[in-house]
Amino acid sequence: MNKLMGVDFKKLALIDANKLVDSLGSLNCTIQFGCHSYASASGEYEISRICISSNTENLQRLALVLLACAVGTQCETYLPIGTGGPTKGIEIGSARPSEYNSFCQPKSFTYTPKRKLKRYPWYPWSLTCDHWTELPRFDLDAVPREPWHTLWDGRKDLRKPHLVCIYGYPKAFMRLARLLLDYASTDIPPEQIDLEIGGGFRGVGAASYEVRFTRIAD
Repeated sequence: MNKLMGVDFKKLALIDANKLVDSLGSLNCTIQFGCHSYASASGEYEISRICISSNTENLQRLALVLLACAVGTQCETYLPIGTGGPTKGIEIGSARPSEYNSFCQPKSFTYTPKRKLKRYPWYPWSLTCDHWTELPRFDLDAVPREPWHTLWDGRKDLRKPHLVCIYGYPKAFMRLARLLLDYASTDIPPEQIDLEIGGGFRGVGAASYEVRFTRIAD
């Protein structure tokens, strides 16, 4: 499988992420936010979690945009969400490391579907990997191009984040895209997949929110 929604994976290096978003349209998904408590030797602490629920097609759409930012000509883009909820979209930004170091931008992407998937798909590898370059980071922000004063005039709820941001090196984006493609195509997937298994940035990049994906029926 090296072609999806008219996109040829072998030609990703020629793709502009913004034009791909225009051709694919808005993402249809539900995003929820909450906190999860953990007990440790020093006491109980909380980590914020982002839960993204979507069907097969929209998981694939998100994966394609991640790949376009990692491999294509445009390293960042804004993917709007068309459900009318408080979250307006997902901002994606892939780092562009120097061509002289070992994290240079990949030139291609190939994909072979994985038929089995675990709830914690990157564990235990994620405990010992280089989390700075190999794991994605998730953050929250305001809507792009929206003046800050409109958030303070009583019409907006500042307690509700309006934009999910995904950052990372191309290698992390490719790994996340491959995971989403697997989750979308696996015949009997887990009820959900978690990129964090108990706090401590073990499935997401440093200073990241926890993230959970849930595949829902079409």
